[in-house]
Order: sequence, then structure tokens, then C-alpha cells
Amino acid sequence: MDARVAEFITKHAQNLIGLDVALFFQANPQTFDTAEGLARRTHRDVDQVRLALERLAEGRVLDVFSRSEGRYQCYALARDPAAWDLLCSLSEAYVDDLDSRKQIVRLLMRRRREDGPNQPVTDGPDGSSN
Repeated sequence: MDARVAEFITKHAQNLIGLDVALFFQANPQTFDTAEGLARRTHRDVDQVRLALERLAEGRVLDVFSRSEGRYQCYALARDPAAWDLLCSLSEAYVDDLDSRKQIVRLLMRRRREDGPNQPVTDGPDGSSN
């Protein structure tokens, strides 16, 4: 697996929700939406999606736009070609390469253990624990 992908998983995706949101933007690069809209689209908890979006924006994969005098924050894929390249590498690793997919899952599991037992477990598609 590409070292950039491993670093992205550890630092920015951090959990299955972050991974899902990143892969969603790779599959839907023209998306421009709020955390609430993206939570509906990904069938995830809005608070967890919002945290993932913030991390992805910090990682410069997403751009954040303020709308309606700051009442809404909208997210879109960053216009930086490096962001697109990273998401494509992530998608190839996760979707097309079984060994890389296993490595990604191991990184996410390690991250969960490092975050500690008191962290909420909301990685199921409906926000419930798996």
C-alpha cells in the first residue's frame, strides 16, 4: 500500500466513517453539500460525519465554504490535483486490492485501540456499533 494512503488513513480518515466519506467524495467528485446532507447520503450519524469532514478539510482533501452568512458549512473536493490523486490511490487500495484493504482495516483497528475504550463506537452503516 502507498505510504501516502497509510498516512491519510491514520491521520485523517481515522475510522470507517472517515474512510466512507473520503471514498464517497472519490466516487462523487462534484459533490457540494453540508454535513447533514452528506450524512444522509452516506447513511451515517451527522455528528460523526461532521468530525470526519473537519479532519478531511484539515488534511486538505476537502475545501470548506461558508454559506448564508455563516449559517451553513458546505464541503467539496479540494481543487488540488494531489487531493484527487490521493483519493484515487485510496480507492484503488481499498476497492481493488484485497491485501491493501486488509492493511487499511488493520490501521483503522489500531487507531481505534489507540483512541481508547471510552470513544464512542459508531462505525456501523446506521451509526450503531458492529
